[in-house]
Amino acid sequence: MVDLTKKRISVVVPSYKPGKEILNCLKHIFAQETEIRFDVTVVDSSPEDPAMMIRKVFPEVTVIHLPQRTYPGKARSIGAQRVRGDIICFTDVDCVVDKQWMNRLLEKQKQGYKIVGGSVCNGTPQSVFGTAEYITEFRELNPGVRPGEVTAVASCNLAVDREVFESIGYFPDFMKAEDTIFCEYARTHGYKIFFNPNAKITHMNRTSFTAYIRNQIYLGEGEVEARRWTKRYGSFLIAYPFLLPLVPLYRTWMTFKCFLFSNRVLLFKTIGLYPVILLGFIAHVWGFIRGPYKAGISTEKRFEANIRKD
Repeated sequence: MVDLTKKRISVVVPSYKPGKEILNCLKHIFAQETEIRFDVTVVDSSPEDPAMMIRKVFPEVTVIHLPQRTYPGKARSIGAQRVRGDIICFTDVDCVVDKQWMNRLLEKQKQGYKIVGGSVCNGTPQSVFGTAEYITEFRELNPGVRPGEVTAVASCNLAVDREVFESIGYFPDFMKAEDTIFCEYARTHGYKIFFNPNAKITHMNRTSFTAYIRNQIYLGEGEVEARRWTKRYGSFLIAYPFLLPLVPLYRTWMTFKCFLFSNRVLLFKTIGLYPVILLGFIAHVWGFIRGPYKAGISTEKRFEANIRKD
């Protein structure tokens, strides 16, 4: 067992135009019912520095303000490099962490796991589009999924031992799927990833149709990058794009299968919202198609520059 009393814990929160949402996020981080000592760093790339607003309420928070818009993966990497923690926990501005969040993440670190992720709850259950986004993006991370070793977890609910970063580098500079790529690289280096559903956060999903579809497109772009740079399942679709129209059917099957065994409430919600969910699946495929062809973005350069230590 690892003695966490001798470990320093840091929490990193990437931020962009957070508004007052960042204060709610930080309030719940500091409401942890834990004896573990930790520090918190916000890495923000907004046009206007929110440091004064944050420090007025939470003077103990370190705010790193970046001069230009930075994707979450890069922001997390910068934070992970600058904090002093032996174990670094990550969450996002649009998330509310449970009071036992840190305890539950770190209990598996005590058992020797270097990468531990937790579950994601639906923060917009009354919204059609918010619930559809939750179902399409976080189905495999719902609290009903059994604990155990997995291939990937989400960076909005994640604890990583510094040893991992020193061994394989940091998150790549992508808007989406940077956590999937990071986890795949960690696995190829022999690190095991544990999913603990008791380490809960609540995600505030997008609640407008336009934002929901846009996010699905971005997720599709991230998925193609994940498959370009790793051996993650589905990589063959890059070589055989004519199979992409079948992907919504496959994702439909996987969604129903997941909820059948993990969360019957979400299963029935998926049935009721399926037309909206299907539109999201189609938008996701479009993002997968257009991802490699977006003008002005050298993904090779961005990837190689950011997966390594800066």
